Amino acid sequence: MKSFQVIQHDFIQHIKNPQANPFAGDIEDRRLKIYQELFFNNILGFLSSGFPVLESLYSEQQWQALARKFFIEHECRSPYFIDISKEFVEYLSSEYELDEFDPVFMGELAHYEWLELDVSVRQSSQIAKAWDGHSQITQVQMSDLASLVSYQYPVHQISADFQPTQANEVVYLVIYRDTTDEVNFTLVNAVSAHLLNIITQQGVATTDSLTKTMIEAMPQLEVQQITESLQQVLQLLLQQQILVPADK
Repeated sequence: MKSFQVIQHDFIQHIKNPQANPFAGDIEDRRLKIYQELFFNNILGFLSSGFPVLESLYSEQQWQALARKFFIEHECRSPYFIDISKEFVEYLSSEYELDEFDPVFMGELAHYEWLELDVSVRQSSQIAKAWDGHSQITQVQMSDLASLVSYQYPVHQISADFQPTQANEVVYLVIYRDTTDEVNFTLVNAVSAHLLNIITQQGVATTDSLTKTMIEAMPQLEVQQITESLQQVLQLLLQQQILVPADK
């Protein structure tokens, strides 16, 4: 007699891929089909809601086939439905091989769409309030609700009507959530991305140390020009709530 663990394993494999794994247990086919459709439709629903732009690039049949491959081939490590989107991104980046109808940027686009979802539900332990727009700021930190990422493709522009076929220059994006819980993104240049990386690495960065670092990084520019530009960038990032004040 098979153990419960073996029966459970066989049942799961059958639900994921019924054609390749017939189930010999004492459950009628009608009930098995209900389970098959219930589990797969749950996965399909989460993928469709989490990756609407990516889905729009596929036919219904192609999208369901992709969801089925993920369901069959990937062993999800988290029991929480909210993590299905993250598991899908990991699957595309480490296990999945592109098919002829897959866009070359699908991995990056999936990551971008997942990050929007992640930021929308992310918790923050920071107690700093948003900048009031006029107070003097001497220290800043990256908001817990903001993430800087770089991509080879302009994922923020991709749609059914715009699908680049080759990588161009690196695209730097910040995805962030403000105090109204609205998720936004902003395109930043390489210098601003470098600045945000420094702040992230330091945790809390003083404006004086940032000024010194940027002066050393760009010796070809005048000190006053760097200082003024840095102040403008910091104020903009504070207004967008990508950065938050860290003054005591």
